[in-house]
Amino acid sequence: MSYLYLVRHGQADRLGKNYDQLTELGWKQANLLGEYFKQQRIEFDSVFTGSLNRQKQTAEGIIKSFTNEKFCIPDPIENSAWDEFDSRMWLGIAAKIRNSNESFAKLYELYKKAWEDGKEETRHYFQELIQLVLADWVNGVWDPVEPYTFQEYIEKVSVGPKQIPLDVKSTLVVSSSTPIAIMMGLSCNMNHKEFPIFMKSILNSSLSVFRRENNHWEPVSWNATPHLQNPDLISIV
Repeated sequence: MSYLYLVRHGQADRLGKNYDQLTELGWKQANLLGEYFKQQRIEFDSVFTGSLNRQKQTAEGIIKSFTNEKFCIPDPIENSAWDEFDSRMWLGIAAKIRNSNESFAKLYELYKKAWEDGKEETRHYFQELIQLVLADWVNGVWDPVEPYTFQEYIEKVSVGPKQIPLDVKSTLVVSSSTPIAIMMGLSCNMNHKEFPIFMKSILNSSLSVFRRENNHWEPVSWNATPHLQNPDLISIV
């Protein structure tokens, strides 16, 4: 029996100019998750990340807990199937919505100004905007869109779990919220348009576990943060 430990990256620099970089909190979340795995005696036969820096840094933070204690853990293998959606998609759809929806356009300008000024409100505005963009993307309102439609992105993500070797017992994958939501939806055989249910709530460094049965990944647990005992360490953006 094979298990997949699917982790969302730690908190990234939403208020800075480079989101693909962990914050100090994001590094701490990763380190604590590594300590949790070690305490629970969970070791890994294979490790994968997407190609994004925040995913690789999270894996580095997790693995550090093992290497400090001289545990053996494989080097991470990069697989872009586990990447978050390309920002070109959301920026392209956002531009289309701005031209047809005045309230969205105003909210976008508030987000842009807050981002430029490095204000805390950036996270709130982004959450509102991205949910509206994702809804249109999932429902194909503006298809075709670059670099991929939602259906094409699902097909891209679905390659990742298929490439986990059949002969390993335990695999760690560090990914992002949308691929994790898609993995959950696929494992539950849900309609693709229902996947956004999961996209709204995936916490930074959260752990979702799947078990392979007859070449199908079944969910065991979802979006857990047992390594974050202090609620001040929990974040979502």
